[in-house]
Amino acid sequence: MLKLAVAIVTLFLSAVSFAQTASNKAQTTAYKFEITPFAGYRTGGRFEEIDGDAEFKLADSESLGFLFNVAANANGQYEFLYAQQSTEVDSAGLFLGDARFDLDVEYYQFGGTYLFDGDVARPFIALTLGMSRFDPQPAEFSAENFSSASFGGGVQLNPEGRFGVRLEGRVYTSLIDDNSRIFCGSDGGVGGCLIELEGTLLTQWEARAGFVFRF
Repeated sequence: MLKLAVAIVTLFLSAVSFAQTASNKAQTTAYKFEITPFAGYRTGGRFEEIDGDAEFKLADSESLGFLFNVAANANGQYEFLYAQQSTEVDSAGLFLGDARFDLDVEYYQFGGTYLFDGDVARPFIALTLGMSRFDPQPAEFSAENFSSASFGGGVQLNPEGRFGVRLEGRVYTSLIDDNSRIFCGSDGGVGGCLIELEGTLLTQWEARAGFVFRF
């Protein structure tokens, strides 16, 4: 029994020593790259009908994506963002047989992140610019690409280790041509556009969490 107790204590002390060594090593290692797959929930987004009161709202739904960050200095990073959402839009009974149609929303953006100082947690802000892509289903209708930007902020937990957690809120804005027709094509031999809209901005909000891999 005494030998077993000694073995357990020795194993415990060895594990603690190893953990402390690994922690100290992590704190002194400067990682240059980060990859952060994330999952979130996105809300908002609407198109306004030309010469009418109808609004075509995007349904709230889950979102997925990833971030790739490259260290620029002690507090700054370059950032590439890809984010995707599968949602639905109410077409208000336009020439489609179904009043709703599926819509994939994707963001491809590049920018930067500024991290404030911190050991256990580092608050940050991020700004990116790029392109948003709105791809409707049925596939007969054309996808649309718009210029877009996003601004976010949050906190990174365990910011000095090889692995960490990123919690963030972000707002996306897409610049849409005023008085335009989008998602055009034909369905059952009948041609037309799913939405005829006015307005210049489409805004969405997203809350998300991701697991950070550093190397």
